[in-house]
Amino acid sequence: MTITNISNIQSASNIQGLNRASAEKVNVGPIHQTSSTKDSVSFSEEALRLSDVSKTNTESTKIRFDLVNRIKAEINAGTYDTPEKMDVALDRMVNRMFS
Repeated sequence: MTITNISNIQSASNIQGLNRASAEKVNVGPIHQTSSTKDSVSFSEEALRLSDVSKTNTESTKIRFDLVNRIKAEINAGTYDTPEKMDVALDRMVNRMFS
């Protein structure tokens, strides 16, 4: 995040004190300072991407406890790791490494 044109920022109490003092000296109503320069804020691409991720549907991020419990049971029973699953995992790993 980038904030620009912050050199003119003063604390609220300082600004109010200056306005009151100026108004009392010339015996006019409150003075409203305006500036021709506008403040701006810009966000990095990563910040925008993270913002978009937080807005996505939470359905896709819910924990599927039925699946987790089934896999735990298979691991405990010794049936989760099969030669077929290992072949698929190795093929995927090799494809990622050499693609």
